[in-house]
Amino acid sequence: MILSETYRHKIKEALTLALPIIAGQLGQVLMGFFDTVQIGGLGHEYIAASGFANGIYWMTILAGMGILFAVSPLVSEAFGENKGYKSIGVLISSLAVSLVLTVVFMIMIWVIAANLSIFKHSETDNVLGGKFLHLVNYSTGFIFFFMAAKQFLDGMGRTQIGMYITVAGLALNCFLNWVLIYGRFGLPQMGIEGAAIANGVSRLAMTIAILIYIWRDEQVRELRKEFIKHIDASLSYVKPILIIGIPAGLQFFWEVAAFNAGQIMSGWISTEAEAAHMISIGLASITFMVLTGISAAGTIMIGYSFGARDKEGIRIAGNTVFLLTLLIELVFAVFFFSCHAILPKLYTDNAEVISIASSMLFFAAVFQISDGLQAVASGVLRGMQDVKYPAAIAFVSYWLVMIPSCYFLAFYFNYGLKGIWIGFIIGLTVAAVLQIARYKYVLKKLQFNP
Repeated sequence: MILSETYRHKIKEALTLALPIIAGQLGQVLMGFFDTVQIGGLGHEYIAASGFANGIYWMTILAGMGILFAVSPLVSEAFGENKGYKSIGVLISSLAVSLVLTVVFMIMIWVIAANLSIFKHSETDNVLGGKFLHLVNYSTGFIFFFMAAKQFLDGMGRTQIGMYITVAGLALNCFLNWVLIYGRFGLPQMGIEGAAIANGVSRLAMTIAILIYIWRDEQVRELRKEFIKHIDASLSYVKPILIIGIPAGLQFFWEVAAFNAGQIMSGWISTEAEAAHMISIGLASITFMVLTGISAAGTIMIGYSFGARDKEGIRIAGNTVFLLTLLIELVFAVFFFSCHAILPKLYTDNAEVISIASSMLFFAAVFQISDGLQAVASGVLRGMQDVKYPAAIAFVSYWLVMIPSCYFLAFYFNYGLKGIWIGFIIGLTVAAVLQIARYKYVLKKLQFNP
């Protein structure tokens, strides 16, 4: 297939936007990866407990982070309208929203950490997971403020800044893990609590760095001056952020909570199955972050065309990111098929855990394509500010299809951990089909008044 000059240009634009976002997203996921790898030296029980606690934490706060995903399409829309000064109003409003989210979600995490027994995991998971959650909760506000600032810069098309800061934060986190988990430089060995403290310090440093950058940036200074002149028309964007962000946040929550429900179910099978599941889903999450980068690039490109009222630009951008998604996910599928026996050994030397995790990577290879397509379809819809139906689709796909499938296949039909992963494939496929159908419908009906 020979691509036209327009599509070659769009692919280049998508990759220019996406690659720094991918690096930044991978940096966030790799923090969890290195937490698991670095704490794995204490035993597979620590891998399971760390995965359990991290899963609960991210399942909870991703609903808040999803709300802040409204920032980049609003910013890119402002630039598409040639009214870039509006982006300052979006930034200010997003920081106010971040403050409220911090209070709400910190309270939620404290309540969950005090009642981990409701998930019916081992006492080891409850004790170690509780220690981790109580400490890592202090970094919740840093995550929200960093996300708001990063989304602001991403919406401007300046995606490299978030990448640089995230990679630096990852390096700091790995170093602090090494120091605090095992006790270096005369410090006591802190185990899983050391990993939580390392996360918090790294996120604080990242948040300070990105806010200082924005404050001192010359382009942002010029936008602030222009914003002051139009302040009556641009004072608050809290309502638009919430209108787009709440459904988007719910969509993220339905998906992540469903996958974490699968992780919780894996803990009902055995500690070894839970550890193997965390290894496999952790590896799949790394490849998924590449697709969230493509999805975010699609959101920005389509948001710009949406602001410019360019329907053909929206269509071309959408086709471009779907094509990239298919190509990338096929590569990842081959990678998991080829390396399924090697990758789990990066985490542990427990033969049973390695054996189970290796077999799960076959399923991870299969669901790559569906997972990528549903993620990118959601991103392009977000760029068109269509978020309510995608949130409903996510609820149906993950909670009415995926979770029942996981449970019945795992425990009623006795497929065990394999049943959970087959359920994942079923739910993701339903989500991909419905989200793509929604995108085609919205694009067909989209009309811009002259």
